[in-house]
Amino acid sequence: MPYLLIEHLEELRDWVLLEYRHTSEWWGERLIFTNVEPHEREELAKLGSVLSQSVTEFPFDRSKLIILDPFAEEELKPEDIEEDSIIVVGGILGDFEFTGKTKKFITEKIEGAKARHIGSVQFSIDGSAIVAKLIAEGKRLGEIEYELNPTIELDEFSEITLHYAVPKLDGKLLLTPGLIELQKRELGYTETDDEISDEELEAFFEGKGEL
Repeated sequence: MPYLLIEHLEELRDWVLLEYRHTSEWWGERLIFTNVEPHEREELAKLGSVLSQSVTEFPFDRSKLIILDPFAEEELKPEDIEEDSIIVVGGILGDFEFTGKTKKFITEKIEGAKARHIGSVQFSIDGSAIVAKLIAEGKRLGEIEYELNPTIELDEFSEITLHYAVPKLDGKLLLTPGLIELQKRELGYTETDDEISDEELEAFFEGKGEL
């Protein structure tokens, strides 16, 4: 099995940490974090190997690196991946559309590495890691199910829409564990709270309003 490397490029907020924990559940001891600040090291060391150095500075054979870049020309295939391959995921929280951050911060700085995409839809960090794991295990990209912009129920009256794709396995949505609970906490939402409308919730998650 290859390694998965996350180039850590975000503040280690609760949402990011949830995605990293989910990634660790899938990759275990084959997970590496790079570009880690000293104050983040202890927390991330619980999930995988930790290096303060950026992957762009590594002085090793860069032909072993496979960068998951939405702007890459070729899709990731099982035959691209060898036992000593290192699949690189940018630890970047997604926007509503691709912004080219992976290309700018990683791909363009690593000469000799392979760049591959995993489709035209945007996945979360852990979603990308799961898709990479499934391909490393032999699946073709076209065989991997996902749901684009899934709607998640908060309770029987309210729901939110996630503005990215979430992979599925055997029909089951592989949602980041703890994500919905985190959203409820950040919203100050409770099951008995009937003052927040569906429209206000949707606007909040789209960054268009406050509660």
